[in-house]
Amino acid sequence: MAEQSIVKVLNGREVWDEITSRGFSNVLSVYFIASTKISTIPGISLAGVNSELTLYTPALDVEYLTLGKPKSLPIVPTTPDGVPTPALLTRVAIQLSGIPYLVVNCGSYIDPQIPHVDIPGKAVGGRIDVEDSLTPEAVSKLFDGSRTLGKMLGSESSLLVVGESMPGGTTSAMAIMEALGYRAVGRVSSASPSNPHDLKREIFESAVKRVGKRLPLVEPLEVVSHFGDPLHISITGFLAGALERGARVILAGGTQMSAVLALARALGIRFGGRVAIGTTRWIVEDRSSNLLGLVKDIYPDVPVAYADVNFLSVRHRGLRAYEEGYVKEGVGAGGTLIVSALLRNINMEELLKAVQEEYERVVSLAQES
Repeated sequence: MAEQSIVKVLNGREVWDEITSRGFSNVLSVYFIASTKISTIPGISLAGVNSELTLYTPALDVEYLTLGKPKSLPIVPTTPDGVPTPALLTRVAIQLSGIPYLVVNCGSYIDPQIPHVDIPGKAVGGRIDVEDSLTPEAVSKLFDGSRTLGKMLGSESSLLVVGESMPGGTTSAMAIMEALGYRAVGRVSSASPSNPHDLKREIFESAVKRVGKRLPLVEPLEVVSHFGDPLHISITGFLAGALERGARVILAGGTQMSAVLALARALGIRFGGRVAIGTTRWIVEDRSSNLLGLVKDIYPDVPVAYADVNFLSVRHRGLRAYEEGYVKEGVGAGGTLIVSALLRNINMEELLKAVQEEYERVVSLAQES
């Protein structure tokens, strides 16, 4: 399949071409949602009107994605400054391309009021600076249950796009990678233009002091229990099961997906040239993080592709804020845009028109509520 105008590949071009050359006759997007109490630490996440409401964001994101408006609360997820959720981009991509999708709850603070799959062991992640994230039993159940789901949905003809919504996830992703022996402090992204690297480092250092063990740790499930969250281990399990069935997988996200790579490598999961990361231009051009460097350190054969979308010319301030470093990625936005473009040959003009129309609809909803 030839590369389209809004799809760019940074590295691993041969592997990317192999992944996409088998066509897109059997595409499914799977969006994992979870909450971690890390997001309630003031200053760590902008994915909600305030830090407490970040716990509700994953459910609100997928309700909006599915219904066109949230159901659990009358709030379309935005930053405190009113910048819209990246689920807006995902919703537009799905509407333009018709990609079927599934929502998977592995630990959302509230259950979304839409049809979805629950993973056994689902639990909200703890605040790792003061407590373990999960019990060892919950970690094992999340991995095993998600692996089973990957086997159920994966096949040799399938391409699975795997996205996520979990505020605070770049901090736990950083902690997972550091605990596994990778340099991740100062290299993960943020929904804010002012990436709170110092705060993230302080949280991790407090967690290390609390756990009292010398790093790196050998056992990846122990790493998740002490330093992680329900999301990354669930996506890793799903990836393992899907690959066992011969599926191709695009991990649709930013630096959080490098934590999935790190867990998969530690667990001995073989990729076989069937895994790529799909993200947005705002992530790859973000000078406060380094997705490509993390991938090269962890799993250098994994391609990184991005949706080359630009909002500089749009008329709405909330969308132009993406160009100022807000939000950048989430809810599988980049990977879903990429696959939608490859499926439908969507050009920039068509995409921007649809995004602006959806944004205007969302703004009108907010004014009515």
